[in-house]
Amino acid sequence: MAAPEDGTAGGGAPESGTADAEKPSWYLTSLLVAIVCAVLRFGGVWSWWALLWAPLLLFTVALGVHDWRLMARHRPRLGAYEWFVLVTAHLGVAVAVARIVTG
Repeated sequence: MAAPEDGTAGGGAPESGTADAEKPSWYLTSLLVAIVCAVLRFGGVWSWWALLWAPLLLFTVALGVHDWRLMARHRPRLGAYEWFVLVTAHLGVAVAVARIVTG
């Protein structure tokens, strides 16, 4: 018998630790976007700073994809501040990519 999709284990009690562990958090993603944008702004695009911003940007995008997968799977309710952080993170990635392309 398969476990229900609502995170409960047979008897109706939630499984321990899965509710908080599976909730997406956009705070780390937005922090990494801010760091990438700051490095691109003050360090330059095509200098040795690329050794710093390139892996950070790739990790940020991977973390964002992971958070989107968690949101699609569990559909958590986000508050106004979480939506602000989510939108800001996406705009930051767009600005970073635009800076790289035009830089």
